[in-house]
Amino acid sequence: MKSFLSFYLRYILFFLGIQMIFNITFLLIYQDLAQNIGMWDQLLALVYGLKLDVSLTGYILILPTFLLILFSIFRRGIFKIMIGLYTFLILLCLTPAYFSNLIIYRYWNFPIDRSIFYYISTPADMVASLSPLSLIFSLGTIILVIYASYFLAYKKWVAKPLSVPQKREWLTAALFFVILPSLILPIRGGFAKSPMTSGSVYFHENAFINHSAINPVWNLFYTIVEGDKLTQSANFFPDKEVQDIMKELYGNGENHFQVLNTKSPNIILVLLESFAQPVITELGGNGKAAPNFNKLIPEGIFFNNFFASGGLTSWAIGATLAGYPSLPGTCILYYESKAQKVPILSKKLKSSGYKSAFLYGGDIDFAHIRSFLVMGGFESIISDKDFPRSIPRSSWGVPDHYLFQRLIDEADEVSSPFFHMLLTLSSHTPFDVPMEPVFPGSNHLAMYENSIYYTDQALGEFIKTAKTRDWWDQTLIILMADHGCRIGNMRADEKKRFSIPMLWLGGALEVSDTMITKYGSQTDLPVTLLNQIGLPGDDFIFSKDILSEDTESFAYYTFNDGIGFLHDSSYMVYSLVTGDYLLNENSDSARKYDPGLAYLQFLLNDFNNK
Repeated sequence: MKSFLSFYLRYILFFLGIQMIFNITFLLIYQDLAQNIGMWDQLLALVYGLKLDVSLTGYILILPTFLLILFSIFRRGIFKIMIGLYTFLILLCLTPAYFSNLIIYRYWNFPIDRSIFYYISTPADMVASLSPLSLIFSLGTIILVIYASYFLAYKKWVAKPLSVPQKREWLTAALFFVILPSLILPIRGGFAKSPMTSGSVYFHENAFINHSAINPVWNLFYTIVEGDKLTQSANFFPDKEVQDIMKELYGNGENHFQVLNTKSPNIILVLLESFAQPVITELGGNGKAAPNFNKLIPEGIFFNNFFASGGLTSWAIGATLAGYPSLPGTCILYYESKAQKVPILSKKLKSSGYKSAFLYGGDIDFAHIRSFLVMGGFESIISDKDFPRSIPRSSWGVPDHYLFQRLIDEADEVSSPFFHMLLTLSSHTPFDVPMEPVFPGSNHLAMYENSIYYTDQALGEFIKTAKTRDWWDQTLIILMADHGCRIGNMRADEKKRFSIPMLWLGGALEVSDTMITKYGSQTDLPVTLLNQIGLPGDDFIFSKDILSEDTESFAYYTFNDGIGFLHDSSYMVYSLVTGDYLLNENSDSARKYDPGLAYLQFLLNDFNNK
């Protein structure tokens, strides 16, 4: 019995040790996000995180415990071999998952979950944020860690002392027979009525330090098994009150500020990758990385209280084209059966005679984008495969200046009116742009600013060229970031993280040098635009006219496990994991119900009913 129990204890410590090493590595790698977090709180993250580490270990122990029962009775070396093979397979799964989390967290700002499978069909894009050297280094490190863990740690320290028993050990079998069902306790987190969730390890007001306590592998499997339940419904208030709040927020939007000089302008919508608050002067950022964009602001209409619906490009496309808000951890694009039931701006314009095209220099199959564009009725979808092979590619695809030139060519060839949408990619990590660096350094900020500078130069050249074309005088150009960016120790849930610019330019504008201060978000573009050209937008139920005096000033955004809601009289951030506010500033004491929670309840009910 002693040999078996000693092996079992070493086996437990082996897997707990691996998880702890990755947890510590995560904290060390992301120290820039923990600048304001004391060492004690970082240690507490490791302690709180043990709950999920132990739970995952409990799952791992199920098969070895059963095999140890057989081993102690039948005395066959095959059972030890089977445990070894099983252990190797577990390491083969765990190690890449932990490494994926170490890499992806920088861009996703939350631990890996089931949304990683939304990108599984385009593996090239999954690793596009890594340079070839980084990719080789990562793969090599994964192989080295698996080798060291199995052959040096498991084989020599854990398994070697375990030998085939000389006789049947019935007492040992009975003990492990009792242990096997008892594993339910560490798995579910004890005797509590409710089983453990990722929120069980939340202990700090800072989202990053809470995320560092979450075991990413546990979280991955949890969201696979329970994911459909995480955002299924909310029942904060009576439905009648929720309906009234939504009507109050959206109004009728009839009295709007007319800014166009034509009812059928050409429309060019440019989604600029990560062109967010840190590089826009009017949003309080340093404008050196985007001089052209910032110089263009006085030429048009700038929306300075504008917010991204979520934190990923796919979420931005759903919000901008369908006026459909992102949900915590997901968006409408990932559900084709639901996406086909929402109105899409391009389809609405097509029914009014607009020719449409979508331009992107990368893989259009990434994150369900192609299927959504097809449902949106885009007549032309231009991607990396539509550019000459002689054009040098970056990790994500064709660099932006080639894309903007293609946009000019498309506009030159098509008849009016047209709707063209372009999505840039060069300012996406790993920021590999065909330009000599302007900002010195090789850190994240310098590389980000250089990539922004490159795309900004391409944007400036595009606007300069467009002004020389005949179609300029009848064209509205809308420049908008796809999402915010996280610089330094900016929290993943704070409003600055979602603050983005929207700028209207072009000869079709009746006014210029105008600032719109009403709160709005990407979901508001469809109705705001449709009202300007006299087309109905009533079916865009989550879109309001920012240029109307009848609609409320508010914006909603979502991060992986919660939402933010800004209103002229309030600002709140709410976590769905903890079921509580992370921040709640309300200057309107007369308001009985929280409009942010009412909005979320209405959104989730609508999503579930599609």
